[in-house]
Amino acid sequence: MADQIELKTNHDIRVVNLTTGQNVLCIFGEVRNDEEDRVLGYRLLYPFVLKLGDPNPDGTLPIEYSRWCPYSPVEEHRISGEHIISVVFPDNGILDNFVTKLKELGLTDEQLFFPEEAPDGTEGEPAEVSE
Repeated sequence: MADQIELKTNHDIRVVNLTTGQNVLCIFGEVRNDEEDRVLGYRLLYPFVLKLGDPNPDGTLPIEYSRWCPYSPVEEHRISGEHIISVVFPDNGILDNFVTKLKELGLTDEQLFFPEEAPDGTEGEPAEVSE
């Protein structure tokens, strides 16, 4: 079995599978009522619909990106959980393409990524061990 590339997970970018059949790539988050400690709905920031294109001559399938709601300049949408089937991390290639698009819109790595968690639950790189 070939070595599998580790999935990047230090971000809130997700593919959201909707009951409409659409797969939406976005920065995903909860809309909460903190007083009642409950989720009211979900926030989709910079949502793009993902769709498979026609096969390339080499057999690979290109992924097409289009704005989820091109009828409004607003890039923050809220939906209820009733419209969501599943929420998953995107493939690293899809993530990299989306991050490039978000950077074109003015977002930075600091806004998109958070420190990776170390195996012991701490953040970031381990300190050097002295001899």
